[in-house]
Amino acid sequence: MNLETYSTKIGEENKKSFIDSIDTFIFDCDGVLWIADAIIPGAIETLNYLRQTLGKKILFVTNNSTKTRQQFLEKIKSFNIEAYIDEVYGSSYGAAIYLNQINFPKESKKVFIIGEHGLEKELNDQNFKTIKEINKLKDGLDSIQNTVIDKDVGAVIVGMDTQLTFQKATYAHMCIKEIEGCLFIATNPDTSYPVKNEKTLPGAGSIVAMIQTSTGVKPITIGKPERLLLDIILKKDNLNLERTLFVGDRLDTDIAFAINGGIKSLLVTGTSKLNEFNNVNSKIYPNYYTNTIADLLPPNNNNNNNN
Repeated sequence: MNLETYSTKIGEENKKSFIDSIDTFIFDCDGVLWIADAIIPGAIETLNYLRQTLGKKILFVTNNSTKTRQQFLEKIKSFNIEAYIDEVYGSSYGAAIYLNQINFPKESKKVFIIGEHGLEKELNDQNFKTIKEINKLKDGLDSIQNTVIDKDVGAVIVGMDTQLTFQKATYAHMCIKEIEGCLFIATNPDTSYPVKNEKTLPGAGSIVAMIQTSTGVKPITIGKPERLLLDIILKKDNLNLERTLFVGDRLDTDIAFAINGGIKSLLVTGTSKLNEFNNVNSKIYPNYYTNTIADLLPPNNNNNNNN
């Protein structure tokens, strides 16, 4: 791909008209606003400029299903970024809202989750009855095949689970295969999860892939790059598609998310990654690209930030 050919670079000559064309900025966070525990230089100033000086609407989105919106809000605020709970959207919260939107029978049905506290809490806060822990059986197929499932399970939701066991996967598999009408929902499809020192761990998507492979059932996916979470945001905040922008640092999730949802996109390449993006064999192109969100600051602020 070639960003210079298919996408517009944000520069001093078009910055003002670009910003004027957008009412709502939706930000991916890790890689755009911070990396690991370090804030991106100029990120706070840029958000303050957009929100306080220009009156733009700011929203934050994460695929991380292990944290509640409140926990993620606390992380955002830990970087001294102004933010409010109604501006934060996560894949766990999105899963709960989705169940509400389809009128899932919460009085009579339960939700089995492969996931952590964040997913369980978001569902419980919306008054869904969840099953997270199951009675541990002895090791071995002769034992595991006798797993007994709760026939009142109406949905299986799979997210990141650092305590995943074969028995949990078996329980999810059996619910989907044996209970008529049981929904299979994935919080997000990320196959790996980035951690410190440029290392990665298996992501929620790798767990989803196992259940999808064993059952032969394709899940309903909430998070990026699918559009369900964006549809929830657009409806809840009554946003104008043509004047909404998603800012991210990944083509396959962030930019695809914007494209699938019909909104504009800005790719943050980083000062050293432009050549990497140009060498990627991809047909996903952002509308705009820039090195860092600090490039959105007016010239005086930008110069101060670089000094």
